[in-house]
Amino acid sequence: MRSLVLLAGLTALVLPAQAAAQLPTQVTTPPPPAHRSDPSLTTHVFRVGPFSIGGYQTLRRTDVVTPPPVAGSIVGMDVRIVDASGVEVPQAQLMLHHDVFTNGGADDSRADGACPLRAVRERFYGTSEELRPLTLPRGYGYPTTPADRWKMIWMAMNHSAERREAYVEYRVTVDPSPGLIPVKPYWLSVVPCVSDPQYTVPGGGATGSVHKRSLTFAMPEAGRIVAIGGHLHGGSYSLVTSQPACGNRTLAVSDPVYGGADDPLYAVRPLLHEPDPKRISWNQWSDGWAIAKGDRLKVTATYDATRPHMRVMGIAHVYLAPDQSVQPGCSAPPAGGETLGPDFSGRDDPPGVLLTLARWRGFGVATPIERPPGRFVG
Repeated sequence: MRSLVLLAGLTALVLPAQAAAQLPTQVTTPPPPAHRSDPSLTTHVFRVGPFSIGGYQTLRRTDVVTPPPVAGSIVGMDVRIVDASGVEVPQAQLMLHHDVFTNGGADDSRADGACPLRAVRERFYGTSEELRPLTLPRGYGYPTTPADRWKMIWMAMNHSAERREAYVEYRVTVDPSPGLIPVKPYWLSVVPCVSDPQYTVPGGGATGSVHKRSLTFAMPEAGRIVAIGGHLHGGSYSLVTSQPACGNRTLAVSDPVYGGADDPLYAVRPLLHEPDPKRISWNQWSDGWAIAKGDRLKVTATYDATRPHMRVMGIAHVYLAPDQSVQPGCSAPPAGGETLGPDFSGRDDPPGVLLTLARWRGFGVATPIERPPGRFVG
């Protein structure tokens, strides 16, 4: 007789780091529009898998993956889940919950910018349910060589009863020109330098109340910040990167946008995971914010405080063009900036969602329940 499984979240299968199955041949395309790159450049497409994920399961992996086969600078990058024909799989069926790319350099010893004492190598691109591409202003790029050692740390969720097979596809646009200004990534989290930088918003606040969590960081080198992205979870209002010594002036606001009320993701039943924003705004500047060595940056995540939100995050993805000539002081803001928002009509405020308990027999469809059998004990 099969035992009943109570679903209060998705069941996770965690696999150790390993070499991933990838397409046997190199695939190249013109840059996709989301990379905002020169159309004459080449985008290198890699597909990792296939992976089979059972009903109501999550798959967590760390895979050794391939960098582009040419030296140059990455000027655009994205990642998504696709089927065998290369068609993107809707999030309501199979969701890429998060995906982080690291680069250990040719000798696999390159330390992470924000957390150099951790074992993880340099985090240079990542996204979550917001599926935000990496873009940089023209003239800048993240250096890459074929000898670099890349890993991909990711998790996918199957919200349905059906077993699904899919691939993780990442696309990298490389500019081989030698004159691009290199950028260095710094990922600044309000819960710093741990493998799972999450925390819980307890809820119970008055209508309209918010919960804020902040942390400040001393930049280890001088330069100009040319791009800032953000990572937030469901229930979030904003992620602000500011400069305390300059009147706490705001450098960037990463604004989340949620799917519309008719988005199929909100019709998933049982709903076991509060949906994250579907987009988070991205800020970039052609001249950059001048930051001296030792200058402090403050990152503040703001969440709704009326309802509990579990395992939330607040991480600013900061891309610095190192420049040792930058001196201490509050330099004028950059002139050439832009904010890249969503390409759809969504909701600015986090929607209220009701997470559900469900009973599952290990096969078939899970059944929502009000509460588990038995009595509660203190």
